[in-house]
Amino acid sequence: MDPRIVLGTIIGANVGVYFYWQFAIGSTRQFGDYSRLQFMRRHFTNSIDNFKNGRIYTLLTYAFSHQSLNHLGVNMLVLWSMGTGVISAIGASRFLLLYSGASVVGGLVSLAYQQYLRPALEGHRSGYGAVRKVDSVGASAGVMGITTFFACACKLSVSCL
Repeated sequence: MDPRIVLGTIIGANVGVYFYWQFAIGSTRQFGDYSRLQFMRRHFTNSIDNFKNGRIYTLLTYAFSHQSLNHLGVNMLVLWSMGTGVISAIGASRFLLLYSGASVVGGLVSLAYQQYLRPALEGHRSGYGAVRKVDSVGASAGVMGITTFFACACKLSVSCL
């Protein structure tokens, strides 16, 4: 399969979700309607609450949400530049497995950090005060998986591109 189609689909989905976030935020600000924003937080963020409430799929869907246009732009630029070579090397299905697997593993690490490490660190520093809940968003874990594969493949190969 043509790498441009695979990457274009992923990038298009990320852009679409980003713009829906902007619509939900605007709707909340302008009309006081929190329903769209609540929907996005429930289904497109990685959080302890989502995980505990059985929304396991958010371990993948959070990777389509981005905090800012810069966040989205950098992730998609790196995905496009590294992803083309990776898809050419391993094929579309393995690429999608690597990308989604890295996103899920990154989501699990983020949950472990939120649940165990962050409270211990902040409690130790601030006398066991309340720890603010933080949701994870972004394609960074998936992109890092692709980038790591690309770097390892370049190390093993004479030509990287």
